[in-house]
Amino acid sequence: MLSDLIREFDHLSDELLVAVRRGDEGEINQIDMQLQPLTRRIYDFDAGTHSEIMAQIGFFNRLAMRNCEDDFSVKRYTTMMSTLFARYLEANGTRKPFPSQLEQMSVADGYDPSLQELVLDSIPERVAVIGLDYRYIYCNSRNAEFHNKKPSDFIGKHMLDVIDQKRFQTRAKPRIDQCFSGARIRYTYEVSDAFGRLFEVHCRMTPLTGPDKVIAGAVLVLTMQPMFARTA
Repeated sequence: MLSDLIREFDHLSDELLVAVRRGDEGEINQIDMQLQPLTRRIYDFDAGTHSEIMAQIGFFNRLAMRNCEDDFSVKRYTTMMSTLFARYLEANGTRKPFPSQLEQMSVADGYDPSLQELVLDSIPERVAVIGLDYRYIYCNSRNAEFHNKKPSDFIGKHMLDVIDQKRFQTRAKPRIDQCFSGARIRYTYEVSDAFGRLFEVHCRMTPLTGPDKVIAGAVLVLTMQPMFARTA
């Protein structure tokens, strides 16, 4: 059972904390060797109920928050969350299989594309999925290119790492908070890309929900219009 695996993990984590306080390196290494495969077992667990799905995703969200000062760990755990979302949270509540070659890719590499992600990379709009902690769960290629970055650069990053604090606090966060409350948001703004080109952006925010309508984040779709095209 998933709950048993998570309880075992929490118990070992408590023992690890005690060993760290004692400075017992032998015990630390021994516990760490148990935690790594246990984490993978939790990730590989095939959840059969909605409560198990949310517990599984919540587990990795908790690990990401616990290791928030370690960028590699945050990226690893939020990437795991991203692939779990793709595994379970289909719009119609059904699962779609991953291509076998994609399923075999290592999550620890930092980015684990799914069939859905490959489709989203082919559309002209910028697409991002933001978790309830304002960290990126997913970013398509078009959105990454706008910032002159790779999609993997976004996974696990807080929005403040991408946009400045003023834009986050006055424009993005209030609307995302509305989206987290269930609202569908549309608005327009102007922005320059990484190369200084000015665009008008039409942003649509939609709550990311599971089969029982529990909100787990926000889906952002941004349509770009070059400013010079409006006066041509």
